This record gives sequence, C-alpha cells and structure tokens, in this order.
Amino acid sequence: MAQSATGTATRGRGRPPRLSREQIIEAAVDLLERDPDSALTVKRVAEAAGAAPMALYRYFPDRDTLLQAVADRVLARIQPVALTGETWQEQVRHWMRDSRERLRPHAQLLPYMASTQQPVGVRPLAKLAEVLRPLGLSDEDLAVAVLLISSTTIGYASYETRRSPAEQIVTQLRAGLSVRPESERQALAPLLPRLPAAFARLYDVVLDQTVAAIEALAPAGSAAER
Repeated sequence: MAQSATGTATRGRGRPPRLSREQIIEAAVDLLERDPDSALTVKRVAEAAGAAPMALYRYFPDRDTLLQAVADRVLARIQPVALTGETWQEQVRHWMRDSRERLRPHAQLLPYMASTQQPVGVRPLAKLAEVLRPLGLSDEDLAVAVLLISSTTIGYASYETRRSPAEQIVTQLRAGLSVRPESERQALAPLLPRLPAAFARLYDVVLDQTVAAIEALAPAGSAAER
C-alpha cells in the first residue's frame, strides 16, 4: 500500500474501497425498507453493498448473524413513542398499537428482534416501566408486566405478518370442513363468515386482556383501579 506525504497509508490506484461492517448493515436496512417482502439474502445484500458475497462472510459467518445485526440496528432506531392518554391503560394501549405498526414492516426481522442480546430495546422498555411504576407493583410483578406487554406486541406482530389473509383462511377451512364429521361442520361452519371481522378485532381484544392481566397484578386500592 502506498504512503502519503504524511506517512498515512493510502489505497492503491484502482483498488476498490474496503468494505466495512457498517456499510453492509446499512445496505441491508436500505434493501428492507425498499422491498420488505423480498427475502434478505447474503447475495442481495452483497450486490447492494457493491461487493462479492464472500466478502460479507468476513464480518458475518452466516445469514442469521447478518439478520441479527440488522434487527439490532432497526430496533436501535425505534424511539420511545410519545404516549397519549390520561390513564395508564390508555398509554399502554397506545404503546402496543404504535409498536405493532412500527414492527409490522420488518417481518423478516421479528424473530431476531425477539432474540436480540443487545441493549437496543432499553428505551421503549424504560418508557413502559415509567408508565407502570405508579401502580405500586413489586419489582418482580413490574418486570412481568413489562415483559408481558413487549413480548405480546412482538409475538402478535410476528403472527400477523405470517398468517394468510383472512379470506384465504376461510376458504381453506371451508374446504377442510367438507370432509370432516358433521359435528365439526356444525361447530365451525357458522363462524367462518365471521372470521374476517374477528381478525380485525383481535388485537383490540389482546390489548384489553393484557391491560386486565396487569390490573390483576396490582395490589388492591392502587392506581391500577383508576
């Protein structure tokens, strides 16, 4: 490698710039934002970064390691929501609805977000703890409440981004019931037309049940009853 007048190493003429870990992660994030439904492969990320696929393996031994790094980067960019609502129940519902909307575009990353070992989720979790602290929960129950909210939100977003459209599920169930015993057809057939509306309502029910579970953890007479 050539030396500059000051003794600093310079890149040889015609040699491509050295690929960095940051460049790879940013290229992957950009791909996901532009085309969230296409699989994020090492080949696609390498092409976006202007490098050969083998060059990525210097930093990421496999695709899972790359996706974990990308998930950590996306999570780090998710700022705590400005919660609205006069009661803690309203604020929890707002946190869960807003977080669900932020997570849904990142379907490929949701399993890695759930397993991240980086402290990138501290800020949103700290916001939850602040909202729930006045309820008088013990530290153990407060930890349970925070985990309940966060894991329910990530779990539902993961489920929602992977399930088939409601109409397709109805069609599949109707075909399946046609060869099932009469008792099963009688039990489920009346529900099939209601499934699309049920899917639309489902997250609101999940929110209500989550809030109810936290209320049950709080001691009698606490702020949870207000």
